[in-house]
Parts: sequence; C-alpha cells; structure tokens
Amino acid sequence: MNGTTNNQRPALWERMSFGFGDLAGNALFGITGTYLIYYYTNVYGISASAVALLMLLARVIDSVVDPVIGYLIDRRILFGGRVRPYLKWFSLPLGFLTFCCFLPLPLEPGGRLAWAYATYLAMGVLFSLVIVPYGLLPNVMTRNREDRLSLSTFRMMGATLATFLVGSSILPMVHVFGGGNEKLGYPLAMAIAGAVGGGLALIPSFTCQERHALEANDSPVRVLLGSLFRNRAWVIVTIVLSLFYINLTAFYGLSLYYATEVLHRPQYFGGVLISMMGASKVLGVMGSPWLARCVGQKLTIVLPYILSAVGLALFGYGPNNAVYLVAAFGVICFFQGMTLPVFYAMVADSIDYGTAVTGVRASGTAYSINSFAGKVAWAIGGSLSAAILAWGGYVPHAATQTQTALAFITFGFLGVPACVALLSVLIILLYPSEAEMTRILQPEALVEPQSL
Repeated sequence: MNGTTNNQRPALWERMSFGFGDLAGNALFGITGTYLIYYYTNVYGISASAVALLMLLARVIDSVVDPVIGYLIDRRILFGGRVRPYLKWFSLPLGFLTFCCFLPLPLEPGGRLAWAYATYLAMGVLFSLVIVPYGLLPNVMTRNREDRLSLSTFRMMGATLATFLVGSSILPMVHVFGGGNEKLGYPLAMAIAGAVGGGLALIPSFTCQERHALEANDSPVRVLLGSLFRNRAWVIVTIVLSLFYINLTAFYGLSLYYATEVLHRPQYFGGVLISMMGASKVLGVMGSPWLARCVGQKLTIVLPYILSAVGLALFGYGPNNAVYLVAAFGVICFFQGMTLPVFYAMVADSIDYGTAVTGVRASGTAYSINSFAGKVAWAIGGSLSAAILAWGGYVPHAATQTQTALAFITFGFLGVPACVALLSVLIILLYPSEAEMTRILQPEALVEPQSL
C-alpha cells in the first residue's frame, strides 16, 4: 500500500494516521494546560501570581520560535524544506520535556521557580518544532479543499480524543501511582503520558506523504510579512483561531477550581467535565463536514458558536446536578467541536489564497505566525486563568473561598468562553465568501466529492 489513491490524493488510512499527530500534540499541551497550574500552586508550592507571570512570559518568549521555524522551512535551510523530518527528530524530546515540567526537584522557592521556567519554556520550544511542521502537512499532502477538510476532521478527532483521555486518565493515574502523594503521582503519571505522546507524534512522519514540495522563497522578511497582512483570509482565520485558544485555556485551566470551589464537588468532577469535552467534541467534529457542505464554512463557525454561548448560559444558571451539568457541558462542547475542522481547513486554504492574490508564497511563515498567534493567545489565556485566581483572592487549601473568588472563577470558566464565542462570530463574518475561495483556489468543480 503506497498511501495514495490513483489521482494522488491521500487515502483513508493516511488521513486517519494524520490524526495521531494532534492526538499527541493536544494531549501533551492539554496536560500542561489542565494540570500544570494546579500542580505549580497546590503541589509544588509556587504562588498563583508567580504562575500567572510564568505562563505569560514563557509562552510569549517561546512563541518567537514559531516564525523562526517557518523561516527555516520557507528557505529550505533545515531538512531540505521537508516537514516530516521535524516530527521524526523532535517528537520524543517533546514527550520527555512534558514529563520534566512535572518533576518536583527538591529546591528552594527560587530554584523551584527557575526550574518551572526552564522546563516550561523548553517544552514550548519543542512543541513548536513539532506542531508547526505538522500543521503544514495538509499543504504538502494535497491541493484539494475537500481533502483538506477531511484531514482537518481527522486531526480534530485526534485532538478531541486527546482531550477525553487527558480528562479521564491523568488524575486516576496520579492517584494510583501516588497513593495519595501528588508529588509522587504526578511525575509517574507524566512519565507514561510523555512516552506515549511522543511515540504517537512520530506516526505521521512515517505514514504521511509530501506530494507537493514547498517552493523555496528567498524574499526578504518584510516582503513575506507584507504579503501575509494583505491576505484578508489569513488575518481573519488567525485571529479567530487564536481566540479559540483563550477559550480552551479557560476550560482547561479552571475546570478543577470550578468543580471544587463553585460546585463543591470532588476534584475528579473537573476531570469528568474535561473528559466530556473531549467525547462531545469528537461527535461535533464528525458532524462538521456535513454541516459545512450544507451551509458553507463560515456558517459552520457562526451557528455552533452562537449555540455554544447559549449553552454556557444554561450551564451557569442551571441546577447543580451532576447529570445536568455533564450533559449541558457536553452540548456546549459538541457545538464548539463542529467549528474545529473548519478552522484548520481555513488555515490551509488561506495560505494558498494569499499566494494567489499577492503572488508571494510564504507557506512556512504563514503557518508559523498563525501558530505564534495561537501560542500568544494560549499564553494570554493561561496567564488570565492564573491571574483570575489571584485577582479573586483564591487561597489554596482554604476551607471556603470568598464570594469574590467564586465569582472570578465562574467568570473565567464560563464568561470568558462566552465572550470569545460571540466575538469570533463577528470577526469570521469578514472572511471571504465560499464562492470567492472556490473561484481562486479550485476553479474546477469536483466531479465526485470524496467521502470522509
């Protein structure tokens, strides 16, 4: 089996294997987003305000790496411009550094903070060395827009499955391995998670084919950047996708706090919510191609986002009943899941759209800056989650929290995602129409749409 169909389009098994890359990437980054704030504040003894600054500074500094990687790819400096070797060489080190983030070295407070900065920053750099080339794979695997939507669907199925696994397996492993000692349980659980995640991230480097080489571009950086910011489609999808990461960090970073402090439920209930987020988003991802065929890509973002915002209100003002809360949160995440494949299909399309309308090919730079913006948004979201705890006066291990602290946690967990959804709806309406994208990118209509 060569992994291609007769017309050199990715076969089903190749598209499925592509999804393992984001299963690994989303699991490893989701682990840090979900559990690292809690680990730093409640296990390793770092203050919430110090964690807020760490999340912001480390992610912003790390994000500078993304455009550098894009520059290397565009200039064909490393690996001859190919993207799969990045996954081959950097996936396992990424898994190892994720483990190091949760390794509680016996240091003084200043040393603990320095260790947190060093490991969190190094993990982010390696994440960039994997995820930027991985994100460019659809551009070198196929030129067909429907295939790209299919690849994005499998990618998001992997990503949302990772969310389910992060929510359902990490805390049980911490409990089993630690026997109640979180300083022992977290590093042992993360050693397994890092090894498995690094191994899964390797899979696309062996199974996915680069059918369309990225052309070398020797244009000055100012020309590359100028072409990107003249690319309306790329600017809009980059902004909206970045906002999505703020939404995600709110759910990841505050789920444990919302479960224990606001709902007065056991800590594992926060993991249940994260698990439901993953399972529901899988279903939403699976329904996304159908909705996109019915109403187009733009409305496949607008309609689900509006419905998710309504769901957030129903969740927040509904009864504190476990079944209701899990079901309502599942509905919210189902609608959000429907947007995900379209986001990443739009990223791939917008890169080629920019080449067509500006005459400048800047694929590596375009995706790397898109990733950079996402990293900054993730940094803002992670820092915001930690800052919300500090602003509200959250006290670790306190028997009860103040009403102000509870209000801040509630706003962070529910209000921030609602604001993101409504703002995203307004911005995505400025994206080029379906007819314009098809006319520029794929003027010939497909005779037979290929099924997922």
